[in-house]
Amino acid sequence: MAELTVSGLRGIISENLNNSDIINVIQKFVQSLEIKTCAIGRDTRNTSNMIHQAVISVLLAENCEIQDLGITSTPSVFRHVKMNNLDGGVIITSSHNPKEWNGLKLIIKPGRIIKPNELNERKEIIKKDSFLGTISEIKSCYYSDIIKQFKDEKFTGLKVGIDLGGGAGSVFVKEIFTKLGCEVYAVNEHSGIFNRIIDPVEDPLEELSNLVLRNKCDIGFAFDADVDRLVIMNEKGVKIQPDFSLLAGIKYIEQKKGLKKAAISIDSSLSIIQYLNKIQCKIITTKVGEGNVLDEIINEKCELGGEGSSGGFIYPEFNLCRDGILLALMTTYLVKKFNSLNNIFSDIEKFNQNRTKIKTDPKNFKIIKEYFSAKKGIILIDGIKIKKTNESWVLIRPSNTEKCIRLSAEAKSKNEVNKLIEEYVQLINKLLN
Repeated sequence: MAELTVSGLRGIISENLNNSDIINVIQKFVQSLEIKTCAIGRDTRNTSNMIHQAVISVLLAENCEIQDLGITSTPSVFRHVKMNNLDGGVIITSSHNPKEWNGLKLIIKPGRIIKPNELNERKEIIKKDSFLGTISEIKSCYYSDIIKQFKDEKFTGLKVGIDLGGGAGSVFVKEIFTKLGCEVYAVNEHSGIFNRIIDPVEDPLEELSNLVLRNKCDIGFAFDADVDRLVIMNEKGVKIQPDFSLLAGIKYIEQKKGLKKAAISIDSSLSIIQYLNKIQCKIITTKVGEGNVLDEIINEKCELGGEGSSGGFIYPEFNLCRDGILLALMTTYLVKKFNSLNNIFSDIEKFNQNRTKIKTDPKNFKIIKEYFSAKKGIILIDGIKIKKTNESWVLIRPSNTEKCIRLSAEAKSKNEVNKLIEEYVQLINKLLN
């Protein structure tokens, strides 16, 4: 049975995620948090419509006033809940996981993701379903809001390549860029047809690279199924590392408004840390996971936050979640201002990263933690971070979304970082065996 985590409810349909799991979670969500008004949206997986019907049935039975946003992005549902002061929201998606997966993201006021304990600590409520709920099909306010956010920027003349991956972005992303003046070229724009790995961080994105080169695009963007994850590609058809996607958002806000405090996950690059130090921005280090970053943004009143490892960027003034479209448009502005993507990062010190995962039950992480518990120089904010030198580190942590233990490393040279990965993969496998 799939469990609710800081990333939501996710699982493989008919294996560890079933209809009864969906119904149970939605009932708890509505009853424990007294959800009366609720937005709902879904991605383009072939199981999303089935789950959509199940969720709608429960919400109607629980007397909810439903605003059905149809196929849309995760950020659009977050924004819609926030701006319309709704009690809650439900997104049917498994985000960047493979197409066999699906799940739910649950939103509560003021438009933030729910914490697992908020659902589990409910009191038992004895009541009968009234079946007096209502439903209306409407368009999310996100689309007009995002265009309004950038209406004063001059994107005319820019050529943009986009890889929509068959996800929810297929129904609206191209239109947003076009309305803002960009000349747009797209691949994988057929809704529900997944011709590449859904997670653009893991896919080589060869189609997008060819598209960018063939049409002499100024920049390229690739999205996952629910359009909260973003990969950026330069005019040479080369993907930039995810941490530089987060850096683009940081640079945009610093250019536009200045930046005093930012929350970034513990696996973020030294490139980000050094830049934030250079502009004298206070850094709040967080656990990995959007919910964890958001908690610190709210608690510490940060102007922004994000996860370097996946390019996740959160700008709370606009949305209390990571937002791929928002970050893509911020980056487009910077490309126009600096003439190229590489120029944006000309003052950033570069490091090399390598990330891998070891397939195993995440609960086995306790074996690894016991091994490192007595060693010096260990940071335990999330998993185990080992600071090797001032220019290198290793992070070992259990996954919140997959049956694996994640291993990340960073160093000045590719050779050094590859050696670190190899060394710690061997050590972890030895400990687990």
